[in-house]
Amino acid sequence: MTVSTSLTRFLFLLFISVITVQLAAHISNRSNRTFTVDYKNDIFLKDGQPFRYVSGSIHYFRVPQPYWQDRLRKMRLGGLNAIQTYVEWSSHEPMPGQYDFGGQNNLTEFISLAQKENLLVILRVGPYICAERDMGGFPFWLLREPNIQLRTSDPNYLKPVDRWLEVLLPMIRPLLYENGGPIIMLQIENEYGSYGCDLNYTSHLRDKFHEILGHQVVLFTTDGNGDGYLRCGRVPHVLTTIDFGSGTNVTQAKDTLQRHQEFGPFVNSEYYSGWLDYWQSPFIQVDTSPFIKTLQELLDHNASVNIYMYHGGTNFDFKASGNGGDNYQPTLTSYDYDAPINESGDLTDKYFAIQKLIKQYLPDRVDDDPDVMNVSEKMSLPPINMTYLGTIFDLLPFVKNIRNKYPLTFEQANQSYGFLLYQTNITFHPTNPAILSIPGLRDRAHVFVDQ
Repeated sequence: MTVSTSLTRFLFLLFISVITVQLAAHISNRSNRTFTVDYKNDIFLKDGQPFRYVSGSIHYFRVPQPYWQDRLRKMRLGGLNAIQTYVEWSSHEPMPGQYDFGGQNNLTEFISLAQKENLLVILRVGPYICAERDMGGFPFWLLREPNIQLRTSDPNYLKPVDRWLEVLLPMIRPLLYENGGPIIMLQIENEYGSYGCDLNYTSHLRDKFHEILGHQVVLFTTDGNGDGYLRCGRVPHVLTTIDFGSGTNVTQAKDTLQRHQEFGPFVNSEYYSGWLDYWQSPFIQVDTSPFIKTLQELLDHNASVNIYMYHGGTNFDFKASGNGGDNYQPTLTSYDYDAPINESGDLTDKYFAIQKLIKQYLPDRVDDDPDVMNVSEKMSLPPINMTYLGTIFDLLPFVKNIRNKYPLTFEQANQSYGFLLYQTNITFHPTNPAILSIPGLRDRAHVFVDQ
């Protein structure tokens, strides 16, 4: 009895000792993980060692969740050591205070899958992201506030921004590199120098990130390759990066960056593999040869590079954007972008050319996986026959009606996307011809007159 008790006690103490050692090792391992900017030597330091990344853009909201792992694995096998993604506010907060981080919007799962593929993560938080998304990723309900000034220090704008960041940033804090996760950098705003010059606003974002994540986190901005963009886009005490495509003079681009940030790593955060496409316009392609030539020049300048896009995906629902101004250009549902991995997930000639080049600079990153298919299986669809069911007016008995003296905007009617039918009775005899004016119409209207 005494021997048994002693043995049990010994095994228990041994078990506790093993757990203690493992826990101490885990804590020590986490405390040794660092990702910093060495401004003096113009490099990144990962765990104290010089580091640079070659990453690729993939947006979780443009790729069906079942394909996430396949696309991430193909990116790793292409030689990348990191991926970059935007965080789309409108997908996660469809209504004020209502948050969605499940299924297709499971951001933390996407980041964790990247880590399982041995990929670091660069997160572009915004809150404005552009990304050729509707309203640049802003939720529609922001426009309920009359006269709100987006992307400024307007309190009516900053209040929902702060509330959103206070939900998002604590969620990703455990996934920071220093905490054992894959996130090495976070971008604030997006190409702000192309839009405004409210430095109080961008400094507020910087301070909010530091308040929640700590001052050790690496923050960065991205702006166009030009003095006019960088003058208002850069933020004090935040790493400044630029973007440009193939054919750019890399030496001149670096000089431009250094006029606004004398010291620090040379980073191209959007090196364009292709371009976006518009309805009724030809598919835009970027030839592989000049793309590889400029990429090699970047790598020879010891730059860190993000390839935008590496896998474009699809603009589902009504989430595609459009260029404003006098020449309105709506973006396609497809966001193929002539990327190295095309919209279907197939590997292109550009993919293999990039892989071959990266092997010269990051030889440990390229390997083979026989389970990864070059060409994915496609569905064979039969002819689709359309059956007439009725007109939009036949649906009126089944939809909610709102009565108001004046026409309501989509936001006032709590309608995020889709269509609104406005009806009114004209009780006077208009002149012939009569002019119908609808100031502020977005984006188009069909007018029906009951004779």
